[in-house]
Amino acid sequence: MSLGNDPRLVRYDDLLDMCGDTAHPTPLVRMNRVLANPAVDLYVKCEWTNPFGSIKDRTAKWLLKGLAERGQLEGRTVVEATSGNTGIALAAICAQLGVPMIATAPSALSPEKTALLRAFGAEVRLTPADDTSGMHPMDVAFRMAEAIRDSDPGRYVMPNQYDNADNARAHYESTGPELWAQTEGRIRYFFAGFGTCGTLVGNSRFLKEQDPTIRTIGIQPVRGHHISGLKNMEETAVPANLDMSVIDEIVWVDDDMADETTRRLYREESLMVGPSAGAILAGALQYLGDEARSGIAVAIAPDSGQKAATYLAQILE
Repeated sequence: MSLGNDPRLVRYDDLLDMCGDTAHPTPLVRMNRVLANPAVDLYVKCEWTNPFGSIKDRTAKWLLKGLAERGQLEGRTVVEATSGNTGIALAAICAQLGVPMIATAPSALSPEKTALLRAFGAEVRLTPADDTSGMHPMDVAFRMAEAIRDSDPGRYVMPNQYDNADNARAHYESTGPELWAQTEGRIRYFFAGFGTCGTLVGNSRFLKEQDPTIRTIGIQPVRGHHISGLKNMEETAVPANLDMSVIDEIVWVDDDMADETTRRLYREESLMVGPSAGAILAGALQYLGDEARSGIAVAIAPDSGQKAATYLAQILE
């Protein structure tokens, strides 16, 4: 709630109230050095300022709210496949609610994210390091989660961030309205990555309802990439959340582009981003480098580098 007569001063009775509080949005910060095109004002949406450290805090809140509304949460154990951020947010909220959680994840999950999952009380089950199925590691983790759920449907419930419409709804109802208000309705370009596609699709739906001329550019990694949090739709199961009708263009990025942009964001903008943000900004800088582009652009930074210290140590040497 706001304090006194100053709406800028706010006090929360519950951490969950911070997630998707459109009256007090996560920061939008202008990039002043990395983009050479003076006709474009590029802003980054700093989603690591959510209470559990990423944009997936919004997703987790809406996923669990949806389960509760449908009577599917009480008395159940939540089980979910995750590359880290959604699992961490789900584990944190489940801890508040007193709900047990099992997180399945690829064996390459960073030590930082694994530690946070366990800190919030989640049981972590990693995919076999020697898996020879030929499937994408996240697909293996997803199958593991499905197997746990199907072993006892009365005991386990799976939010399924990939195919659950509440994922996109979280951004349609919170992130999108924040972006529209923070840019005073003048946003021209929106950038987000391909992953579960909730952020990409939910924001785009809202923004295009306000102004159909806004361009949504999806950032997709090339095949064989190692960018945590993003997915190539040609080498993994396509989530039901993906709606190509609200995506205008795709920009492809590789590991080297993502790593180089991450380094630049740290050393030129002092922006403490994680690897997926480096990839999204790499695509945005490539697209906006065209001198024909002008106006306000916004790129999503899903999380900070605090959960990716191992990765940063490798690329910032």
